[in-house]
Amino acid sequence: MSSQFPAPAETVRLTSPSQTGTKHTFEIADLAVFGAVFLAAVGHLMIKAGLVGAASAGLHGNVVDRLMVYFTQPYVILGLAIYGLGTAMWILAVSSHDISYVFPISALNYVLVTLGGKLLFGEVVTLKRWGGIALVILGVGLMQGSGRKGRP
Repeated sequence: MSSQFPAPAETVRLTSPSQTGTKHTFEIADLAVFGAVFLAAVGHLMIKAGLVGAASAGLHGNVVDRLMVYFTQPYVILGLAIYGLGTAMWILAVSSHDISYVFPISALNYVLVTLGGKLLFGEVVTLKRWGGIALVILGVGLMQGSGRKGRP
C-alpha cells in the first residue's frame, strides 16, 4: 500500500507595487523559515540563561525537584514560549516548502547558538568548532543552490 500525502498549501505571495517588468515575489513562508531558525536559537539561549540562573541557586535534590525549579525560571518559561512560536513558524514553512529545502536551513541554529553561547555566556569556542560551523554553512549553501522545489 502506498499513502498519498496532500500537496503543500498554497503560499501567500506579496508583490511590491513599485516593481516593473519582472515579477519578484516574497513568500510569507520564506520569512517563516528564517524566523523559525532565529526564534529556535533565541529560545535555546533563553532556556540556557534560565538554567544558569537556577544553577546559581545551588540546586540539590532529586531530578523531579530540580526539574520543578528549572520549569519555574522566568527565562526558561520565556525561552519555551519563544521556541513554541518558532515551532509555529516552522509548521508554516514546512507546509509551504519541500522539507529537503527547509530542514537544512535549520542547521543555521548551530551558528546562532554558538555565537550566543560565546557572546552571552562567555563560552570558549575552539578553532576546530568554528571550522565545523563553517562547514555547516558551506553545506547549507550548497544544498540551497537547487532552490525551493528541487530545481537545478
